[in-house]
Amino acid sequence: MNESDALRDLLITFFELPPTSATDDLTQASIAKWDSLAMVQLITEMQSAFEVEFDIDEIERLRSYTEIRAALARKKIAL
Repeated sequence: MNESDALRDLLITFFELPPTSATDDLTQASIAKWDSLAMVQLITEMQSAFEVEFDIDEIERLRSYTEIRAALARKKIAL
């Protein structure tokens, strides 16, 4: 991936994943460290990084790179 992708980079850094990780692999089901505590910390990190707030209904759906990216797009956050 040649283009910068702030969300992908954030997830890779946050979960200490290999830099070559594919976005399709960035899901709660495929990342052992992505438990409920990590989710709270991740939400805090994303809200700070992207200057956005998620409500509880949104947070319940943020379980993958794809879902998070879609939520950010709905909030007009360009990545």
